[in-house]
Amino acid sequence: MTPLSPAAAALPLPRPVAAGRAELMLVAAAVFVSPMNYLRASFAYVTLGDLFTVLALGAMMLGHGLPLRPFGALTRAWYGCVLMLTGGLVLGSALRGDLVSGLIVASQYLFSLLVLPMVLMQRPRAEVLLLIKVFVLGMVFVMAHGIWVIEFDPGDARFVTPSGRLATLVERENAAASLAALAITFALWLYFIRELGIVLLLCLLAPLGYGLLLTGSNTGFFLTAIGVVALVALSGSGRIMLGMLAMLAGLAFVILGWGELFLPDIFLKRVFGALSTGNMDEAGTFSDRMFLIREAYDLTRHTIIVGLGADQYRLISAHGAPVHNTYLLLLAEGGLLSLTGHVGLIILGLMMGWAAMVSRRGRWFGVLTVTIVVLLALVQNGLAHFYARFWAVPWCLALAASLQADADPVPPAA
Repeated sequence: MTPLSPAAAALPLPRPVAAGRAELMLVAAAVFVSPMNYLRASFAYVTLGDLFTVLALGAMMLGHGLPLRPFGALTRAWYGCVLMLTGGLVLGSALRGDLVSGLIVASQYLFSLLVLPMVLMQRPRAEVLLLIKVFVLGMVFVMAHGIWVIEFDPGDARFVTPSGRLATLVERENAAASLAALAITFALWLYFIRELGIVLLLCLLAPLGYGLLLTGSNTGFFLTAIGVVALVALSGSGRIMLGMLAMLAGLAFVILGWGELFLPDIFLKRVFGALSTGNMDEAGTFSDRMFLIREAYDLTRHTIIVGLGADQYRLISAHGAPVHNTYLLLLAEGGLLSLTGHVGLIILGLMMGWAAMVSRRGRWFGVLTVTIVVLLALVQNGLAHFYARFWAVPWCLALAASLQADADPVPPAA
């Protein structure tokens, strides 16, 4: 009986093989639902994606085991930076804040920055590409659902804000727009390396782009522009640069000339108006955010050594809210130790991407990593804490691409 005979095919799979297939399906499920923040427990920040992640960990232990060095040669440095980030928050919480809050927030960061990488990193290139496609499909589903809600049930406060902005299953309009920007960047990259055809690319970009417009998010709009420009510029391909320049010029001409005829009202009000007039007050809560940032600058002069502790900023803020700037918030709540750890994680990500970029066979994978890491570093200027899994998953996928960059020859750019 040969291995390819029908009788052999009917035999049960060996336990490691069966566990491996189950594991990949569970990981794909975790990636797909990661943007769907709405699907979480009411008693704690535990998402449906977390459940799939834990199940995938179990399947991995039954199969080939957990990767001991998920970040390759930089694993120890990554672990050290995570320890600094969480250690500063716990230290501040123990000395100046609420230790229980510190431990809760630290555990969330540890899950996102240590547990998730064990599941997503050090996978074969084919699996990394598959998971990136799954993430893009997850965001397409999120935006398609949001478009349906806007069209047929615009009063649903779970997914639409009182001002009419689309919050989607992410439950945050700016976060949804930023994730759409990441998904658009991933999709374009897949097209450039010939993993997607032009027809499928356009089918994916349609709901992502229209959903982005419905969020009315300046952050998402600019992140998308930066992601596309960075991807094209770092590609080093003159043909791609000229083609993208011509497309963007045509798009800008149409939008500026006739945009008011077909763009969603919320986009015209919050984004198009600010772009046309240069008045950032039309962008929504810009002035409120700047107040919180100025407040944070004054506060952080007293939190360099020991921070306030996790979730303590909102208690002393005049607005009763945390500053929407991850860097300032970590400096305020975790001191310089937490901020240094956070910046270290970003630098390590850029190092992984750069190492792949200088490799001839892995250049496109390094381009993706650097672009996504830069986008995430920029979006954190408008976030509070960033332990949500919908941030960690695209981050890990981008890093995983560079760690497997030299596995096989890279096809020429489209």
